[in-house]
Amino acid sequence: MVSLLAKDVYLQNLARKICAQPSPEPQKRKSAGKPQRPEAAGPPKKKRKRGQKKSREREEKKAVAPKAQALGKKSRAASQVGKPVKAKEEKISGSSGAPADGPSREPDSSFALDVLRQRLHEKIQEARGQGSAMELSPATVEKRRRRKQERDRKKRKRKELRAKEKAAKAAKTAEAAEPSPVVPGKEVQGQPGLLFNKVEVSEEPPASKAQRRKEKRQQLKGNLTPLTGKNYQQLLERLRARQDRLEELRECDAGRARELETKMQWTNVLYKAEGLKIRDNEQLLQAALKRKEKRRAQRQRRWEKRTAHVVEKMQRRQDQRRQNLRRKKAAKAERRLEKARKKGRVLPQDLQRAGLA
Repeated sequence: MVSLLAKDVYLQNLARKICAQPSPEPQKRKSAGKPQRPEAAGPPKKKRKRGQKKSREREEKKAVAPKAQALGKKSRAASQVGKPVKAKEEKISGSSGAPADGPSREPDSSFALDVLRQRLHEKIQEARGQGSAMELSPATVEKRRRRKQERDRKKRKRKELRAKEKAAKAAKTAEAAEPSPVVPGKEVQGQPGLLFNKVEVSEEPPASKAQRRKEKRQQLKGNLTPLTGKNYQQLLERLRARQDRLEELRECDAGRARELETKMQWTNVLYKAEGLKIRDNEQLLQAALKRKEKRRAQRQRRWEKRTAHVVEKMQRRQDQRRQNLRRKKAAKAERRLEKARKKGRVLPQDLQRAGLA
């Protein structure tokens, strides 16, 4: 590092010496207010010709340009390998190395701009933390290494704690899932006054429709089927059959007929208490049957009317379709005849109309 820094300083001083060569001073214009120089001061200087001055300036430019370019290349290589010089030395070298005249200033200024640009990039990389490890001091490297070790240690510790917590949680879940052994003869300890009933669930499949009907027949009260439902014709027939049976039984045994009638009445009352609607009135059943037949007849008439209307509508649409097809066909034929007439053909229809056929 020290040797590279010394090389950089040496190159800077060398560039300053090369670029700071004295240039010819420009002739000053004679001012009107200044008095002329006395003759005792010496003979007046001879004026150089303009062509000689220009040729001398060209020679100086040619001599300075290759040296500055070679110096710039050496300084760029040295700045890329070693650590850059401090900002104060850059300012001093830039200010002192600038020559007085314009032609020799251009290579020095480009060299200084390249050096400054390179150092700026290196500063930016250092600020972002992308600088090379050679530029850092041993204390900084050691400090960073210790910080990284501490971060890794904390990360491992956190991972171990998480693993322990996960294992403890899994163990608790397994213990909760395992059923506790029930010891026979010992009562379950709990709060006084709480009773736990035992609920038994039968594994039998649900009963079918026929099975439910059979069970319903077995639960009949007095072996009498209740007169329920909306099949009024069937209900009316069953009611008339019961009345005929009672009439026959009255003719044979009035006492048994009276007992059967009482039993039927009590059975109907029990069914009504359960919420069933018993239809045992013959007049109401006849009226309901009449209304039902009337509604059925109305629906039948309405359906027949709708069917006739649909058939009529379909026929109308078919007739309209046939008429449209016929009209399209006639229009197409007429268009063909018109095309033939335009071409100059004589058609039989035209001859018939003219009476020449």
